[in-house]
Amino acid sequence: MGNMWRKGQDTFPATTSQVLDFDEKTMQKARRRQWDEPRVCARRYLKVDFADIGWNEWVISPKFFDAYYCAGACEFPMPKIVRPSNHATIQSIVRAVGIIPGIPEPCCVPDKMNSLGVLFLDENRNVVLKVYPNMSVETCACR
Repeated sequence: MGNMWRKGQDTFPATTSQVLDFDEKTMQKARRRQWDEPRVCARRYLKVDFADIGWNEWVISPKFFDAYYCAGACEFPMPKIVRPSNHATIQSIVRAVGIIPGIPEPCCVPDKMNSLGVLFLDENRNVVLKVYPNMSVETCACR
C-alpha cells in the first residue's frame, strides 16, 4: 500500500514543479470548448492608444483611454444581466423555436456610454478642449 501512495505522489504534477502542466490532448479539448461555448454578452476591455491609430499628431491629452467593447452571446434564454429589450427576448424565442429560418440571435451592443474630454490642436494649431460623447462603453446589453 505504501508503494501505491508513493507512485501517486510522484505522478502528481505539482510535486515535481510549481507549474502545472497539461498534455496536448487536454489543451486541444479546452480550446475547442472555448469556441463551442460562446461567453454571454458583456463588456470587454479595450485600451486605445491614440499613437496606435495615428492620432497622436493632433491629440495632446489623453494619450490613451479605456474604450471597452461589447461581445458575447445573446441566445435563448438570455440572463437578466444582459438586460435584453422586449424585442430581443421575442427574437431569441423565435430563433430558438426555429419556425422562421434565418433569424439571427440578438446583438450584444453598447447600452450606456461615457463621454471623453480631449485636448487637441485644431487646423490653426490652437489648443482646444472638446468633450466627445459616446467614446467609452459603460454597459452592454442584448438588442
